[in-house]
Amino acid sequence: MATRAKKAAISLTQREQEVLRLLADGYSNEEAGQILNLSRRTIEAHRARIMLKLNLHTLPALVKYSIQHGLVSVDKHRSDPRMPE
Repeated sequence: MATRAKKAAISLTQREQEVLRLLADGYSNEEAGQILNLSRRTIEAHRARIMLKLNLHTLPALVKYSIQHGLVSVDKHRSDPRMPE
């Protein structure tokens, strides 16, 4: 099963990973769209595709996946990914 999760993480595009990070970090679809210069509907489409690829069905499941796979940290919250650390 770990292999399947690892495979799924690899199959996400860079844009999907960016969207997933923002959503897992607590940004709304609209906020994520503003940060990435995309429409809310485009973010929703990315989110739906991510959920299909990972076979996850809820936002909390996406957040859990993101934490488990190191895409987001529980120590950082709602940081703008464009800002240098």
